[in-house]
Amino acid sequence: MIVYEFARAAAIDGWWLWASLVVGIVAALAICMFYYRRDVAELPRPVRWTLVGLRLVAVLALVFLFFDLVRRTERSVTRPSEVVVLVDTSQSMSLPANDTPDSMSRTQAAVDLLANSSLLETLEADHRTSVYAVGGAGGPRLISTSSNSGAEEGRDAKTRVQPTQPDAGTSESDGSPLSPFALFGLFCLAVFSIASVMALATGATASLRPARVASEGNEQSSKRNNRSETVGWMLWVAAITMVIGIISLGSVYSVRTDQSFPAVIGLASPGSLDASDDGQNVEAGNGGASDTVNPTGDDLETPDAGDDLDTLQAPEAISIDWEARLAATDPQSPLGDALRSILVDHDATTLAGVVLVSDGQSNGPTPLSSALTMARRDEVALYPVGLGSSQPPTNVRVVDLEAPRRVYPGDKFVVAAVLQATGRSTLEVDVELIDALDDDGEDVAAGDNEDAAVTSLPGGEVLQSQHVRLEPDASLTDIRFEIEPQTVGRRRLAVRIVAPADDHNRIDDMQTARYEVVARKLKVLAIAGGPTREYRFVRNLFYRDESVQLDVWLQTGRPGMSQDADAMLTAFPETAEELFEYDAVVMFDPDWAAIGTASLDLMDRFLTQQAGGMVLVAGPVYHPRITADRGDARTNQIRGFFPVNLATRGPLLGGGRQGGRNAWPLQFTPEAATAEFFWIADTPQQSFEIWQEVGSVYDFVGVKSAKPGAKVYAYFSDPTTEISGNLPIYFASQFYGAGRVYFQGSGEMWRLRAAGDQYFDNYYTKLIRWVSEGRLLRDSKRGVLLADASRAMVGQTVTLRAVLVDDQYQPLNEPFVTAKLLSPDGRFRDLRLTPAADSPRGGTYTGNFVATKSGGYEIQLTVGDALDEEVLRQSVQVRLPTSELERPRRADDELMQLAAATQGIYFPLQDNEATATLANKITSEIVPQPQVTVLAGTPDFLFGERRNAVLMWLIASVLTFEWVTRRLHRLA
Repeated sequence: MIVYEFARAAAIDGWWLWASLVVGIVAALAICMFYYRRDVAELPRPVRWTLVGLRLVAVLALVFLFFDLVRRTERSVTRPSEVVVLVDTSQSMSLPANDTPDSMSRTQAAVDLLANSSLLETLEADHRTSVYAVGGAGGPRLISTSSNSGAEEGRDAKTRVQPTQPDAGTSESDGSPLSPFALFGLFCLAVFSIASVMALATGATASLRPARVASEGNEQSSKRNNRSETVGWMLWVAAITMVIGIISLGSVYSVRTDQSFPAVIGLASPGSLDASDDGQNVEAGNGGASDTVNPTGDDLETPDAGDDLDTLQAPEAISIDWEARLAATDPQSPLGDALRSILVDHDATTLAGVVLVSDGQSNGPTPLSSALTMARRDEVALYPVGLGSSQPPTNVRVVDLEAPRRVYPGDKFVVAAVLQATGRSTLEVDVELIDALDDDGEDVAAGDNEDAAVTSLPGGEVLQSQHVRLEPDASLTDIRFEIEPQTVGRRRLAVRIVAPADDHNRIDDMQTARYEVVARKLKVLAIAGGPTREYRFVRNLFYRDESVQLDVWLQTGRPGMSQDADAMLTAFPETAEELFEYDAVVMFDPDWAAIGTASLDLMDRFLTQQAGGMVLVAGPVYHPRITADRGDARTNQIRGFFPVNLATRGPLLGGGRQGGRNAWPLQFTPEAATAEFFWIADTPQQSFEIWQEVGSVYDFVGVKSAKPGAKVYAYFSDPTTEISGNLPIYFASQFYGAGRVYFQGSGEMWRLRAAGDQYFDNYYTKLIRWVSEGRLLRDSKRGVLLADASRAMVGQTVTLRAVLVDDQYQPLNEPFVTAKLLSPDGRFRDLRLTPAADSPRGGTYTGNFVATKSGGYEIQLTVGDALDEEVLRQSVQVRLPTSELERPRRADDELMQLAAATQGIYFPLQDNEATATLANKITSEIVPQPQVTVLAGTPDFLFGERRNAVLMWLIASVLTFEWVTRRLHRLA
């Protein structure tokens, strides 16, 4: 809406100022009339009126100029109504959505609601709709947001501005070629011109005639008076039409700031501007121009004035993979924190409602009651959508299965499983341990019958069975089997519950794991810069292990000395054949100066091409010398083996700490929880309790940071050693080509022996087998496939690495390779591996996947052609955290309280209810809540300039006309 107002009038405050101003104006007009009446008393009446009127018009124009008429454009800003959809992505959402047997998961129900129903489409018609994923400690994650359809087409602005159109008579150009006011003004000026010319001609003719003698008769005198009065009426008509014409035409010119003066009078196109006006309209903010205002301060692009809005293209729609974005991967359900975050980040005045799609299990740091109080204060309605069963279903499940990935013939090993049951009464079930060959044909069977794939093991033999009593309160029950393998080869085992007849989910009754029985010994080369305590204990351990063949090179040794080893070396292996016989190299603070450049190249090939393993145990003697010469090519090559960036300062400042007075426990990271070599006791929980009890260390070496792609397992926890907010890294690993490199910050793991020799033995035995895994899995000449973790939690990202060669045994040069990922539910999907950026030689491919379900995953990568086809395999065991399994029931009471306390409605997903029906219920209850605000615009500066010009034209014209009239009538 365009508003005209007198700016000076708004600035005058106080009645006495107004009184003084009115008195002054009236006095000026009165004085003007008084003196002019005396001055023109002898002239004819129309002339008197004309002169007095012209002077009054000039005075009134000055008064009008003093009051400063301005034009402002008031804009109507509409902030659209908003709706926020929060979707729980915690791991409990992987549980069944209802009581029906073999029902879809809660996550699948949420995906179906968003992707396959009209929920979002209907909401977006009336609201600005944002979808967030809720889970983990990072706060809600925005997945998508969109403007409501009522917003300007083709724009994704947060607010919509709609200027109110003014009246047609005073508005800016609406496309008509000429305004009727401009036509009327032109007509008046034409009449003024004609009347002025006639008056001047008549007056000039009369003045040129010779003067008559005074004795002429009264008849001649009467004719002169009549002639003067006629001229006076002509002047009066001319004055009136001039003033009216200037005002009418000048008003149109002032208002239509988008047109030049020739365009206003019809001599140019309606949209053209004079050169002097070009660019000023941008500053003017003239009425009628549609502006887009963003209250948040963001810069929004708006079309140019000349653009055709019909030609604007709407943004291209982006397809969202809802199943991947809403995967049940997060270990927590921080619903209270998520609701508080949404209520803080979104304007409560436009937030029509929050739709919460969840099972209601909240275990975050902020309780739901806190978010509920905030929602009630802001008057924001919550609409919970409950997924899951309201009653604990009768169900038994194998939560987790632990088995070693590699064993040796005759070595007994333990298979541990965790069981859980829900229901209304205690359940007594039989649990079976099944063993079978890892047969390729099983995958085909799995694709034919999904139920059979997840509840049976083809060709399996029941080795043992136990009768177990399970409580129905979702508590966890441990069960252990002990077996002794005799047959060499790849095998699969399974723990299966013989479920009762009313079990609601047969899919989770069994979990499988792959293991391999290997006959050959693990060949290890141990290199030590000196006979440290760590080296001696590890040497004795591997020498006594019948599954390990140990060679040692003690760099400070003397000829003729004795060492407990299968072979003693006096130098680093000189040829590739000698080095490539080993599966792993363990280095205890070695003297790198004794290892030549050719040997370093062999070690690089051993890791990258042969998938060898390396363990680097740092120490105080030789390790600080690595950084002594930063420009040495050998030093850079040595530093490249480490998964961490070593400190570049001198040994005294950056070498770490030697001979510390106090022992500090290691601060383990979440990555350590899935690293089996840290499981030194029967269970992971017991293992880390022992680490905290006797795993404290005194010293460390200087490390700046972890390299890209490296995994950090533990930090040295002394807070006084923190640099730039980071503690020193103590345990870390990385892939180096096809091989694994493990870094240990000092040789103090022998301290584990304080709790028992077996803990130290378990740590190094599992560690050496883990780093040499690539060699043991290298049963194909075409490559090796590795996973960074053999065990993972639901929601964790598992990284894969494949080192491949072509049929000429040269590094494979392909843009990508495709593997098959077999999930626990028996489904296959493609997994693309792309070239690794950290591999200089090529042939190394990396990829990853997110473990979204508990159970065993298998990755299969086919290499070679049809005549020489080989399949590389890797398996990963995935489990759910216990915190997300303790309460599988849908929390109806909590969700109903959220809805009732905020004037919302609770929508539980009933058994067999279609998501389309549920979507219609939700959208019909949420009422749009837009906000309309009227903004007073800034003054139109171009209007002010043209207004002043018109007033100057008017004042100059009336004063000029007055002077000419006075001269015609011989006035001073």
